[in-house]
Amino acid sequence: MASFKQFPPRRRWRIAQILYISFFLMITLPLFLVTLYSVRSFNSILVKNTTSQALQTLEQVSYTFQSEAQMIMNTLSTMGNDDELITTASEVSRAKDSQEHLKMSKKLDIQVGSYFHYTGDVASVIFFFKDQKMYEYKRALGYDASFYLNQEWYKAVSASKNRVELMGIEQSAPSVPEDGMYITAAISPKYSPIFYDVDVIYLVFRASKFIQLLETENSDAGDIYVIGEKGDLIASTNNKALKEGIRGAEYSFLDSAKAGSHGSYVREVDGQQSYVVYTEGNLGWRFIQVVPYEGIMAQVTSVFHRTMLVFTIGLVVFLLMSYFFVRSMVKPIVALFRQMAQVKAGNLSANITPSGPLEIYVLGNAFNEMMSNMEGLLQEVKEKERQKRIAEITALQSQINPHFLLNTLNTIKLMATISKVSNIQRMTEALTKLLSSAFNQGGMYSTIGEEMVLLDYYVQIMKIRYGDLFDMECIIDPTLEQALIPKLMLQPIVENAIIHGMHEKESRGRIVVTGEVVDKETCLFTIHDDGVGMSPEALSELKEGRQSNRERFNGIGLRNVHDRISLNYGPAYGMHIESNQDEGTIVKLRIPLMYQTDAKTTELSV
Repeated sequence: MASFKQFPPRRRWRIAQILYISFFLMITLPLFLVTLYSVRSFNSILVKNTTSQALQTLEQVSYTFQSEAQMIMNTLSTMGNDDELITTASEVSRAKDSQEHLKMSKKLDIQVGSYFHYTGDVASVIFFFKDQKMYEYKRALGYDASFYLNQEWYKAVSASKNRVELMGIEQSAPSVPEDGMYITAAISPKYSPIFYDVDVIYLVFRASKFIQLLETENSDAGDIYVIGEKGDLIASTNNKALKEGIRGAEYSFLDSAKAGSHGSYVREVDGQQSYVVYTEGNLGWRFIQVVPYEGIMAQVTSVFHRTMLVFTIGLVVFLLMSYFFVRSMVKPIVALFRQMAQVKAGNLSANITPSGPLEIYVLGNAFNEMMSNMEGLLQEVKEKERQKRIAEITALQSQINPHFLLNTLNTIKLMATISKVSNIQRMTEALTKLLSSAFNQGGMYSTIGEEMVLLDYYVQIMKIRYGDLFDMECIIDPTLEQALIPKLMLQPIVENAIIHGMHEKESRGRIVVTGEVVDKETCLFTIHDDGVGMSPEALSELKEGRQSNRERFNGIGLRNVHDRISLNYGPAYGMHIESNQDEGTIVKLRIPLMYQTDAKTTELSV
């Protein structure tokens, strides 16, 4: 049997450690998972509620904001379609002298003022004429007509008749004074420029009221942005965005809201996580609210901290209770362990006082009972050892008999030589060598070369005994000469072939013994005879070891050969027999390929 590498024993945990860790994990993991699930669920519910509230707020803001913006757009649209107003504005442009111009200007101011009696947030109304002149109502903004004519919005409005263009704070900033924030709107009247001189009416409206509409009572509500269809900022509660615009990378967190109709997402804004909620109004504008995530999570954090406090207190109480519970259970086990260590050191008078739970109490009583019976067991062991020594002495004495038998055979050989009886001499010489190997105590293995020599001696004896009725041929791979094989492994098989195959054969028989290496690690021996063969019943008896011992030379049957191989090398190796009546028998032996060092290792391990 092959030996195995000895690994150092792994470190064993004490039962107290196992119990402490088990209790800790059993209480910690479930509580932690429940706490985590609860906090996450509360977080999810809070986020949904926040989203719902934010959307409601945006819906209200968008309604009031768009209503105000729609009022301005409707007012400007009405002005663009008021033929009396357009006629008066055209007469202002065509006035031939200053007196007529003043007269028509007053009339135009009265007509324009009648449109804005509901609000005082109108900063200025500018009429642009086709001769590149302009007239400013209420306040002069300080720019000449050519300044406005080059603006992109002016070109777009002039090309689209009777369509109101509302421009937010960001888009209006280049065209208004820097003393405040304004929202502007413009329309190009539908009337033909052949009869009327008005090309564009431009309305400048203070944005303060719009910004107030965006403000909410909740100080943690965050910033609100109103973005037009073209992505320009119309209004916002963020003063910085109103002054600088939202075109830079700093406001990239609004990109997803610009592209969608409604929804929510989380983005990093000014170094902190924020929750962005957006919706689309009737005018195609995006109303976006940016709420700091920290404000939303404040309640969740507070709940989490309180939960963790309760969890920690409960864990400490549980661990203290576990400590006293484990100590009461482990203490008697430790006492038993210490007394067992005393017994191991040779103190057979060790004794403990049983305590603890029922199972440990019974174990303590069993330990005391075991120690009380130890003396009787020791006496029994001593008696068995004495009998074993007697058997070994008897076995040593029995070795005298083989030596006596070998000496007697040598004497017979000498007498046969003197009497010139060659058959007796050869047979005695072969038998002496064969018995010398069988009785040799040098080990359980011999080389295949030595085994083949002994097999030849045995065949010589059998030919003298039964007559020269067969031939035997040995074909052995030369590389197997020094390989090892268990002693007298092939002899019982050849014996079976001679006695049961050749002896009953009417013609001269033939036995072929071959040995070869297969798979680089296995020896395969084949013993093939052309004898009378065996019936299935006889083959079954032979495999089961029930053949007669009368004709056996050394008492080792074929079944024993198979068992020796299996016991030495394992179930992967052994003997296989094939036989047919009147055709012969084939016996195959499969053993591992071993040399001298391998055999020593195997014997030591056995």
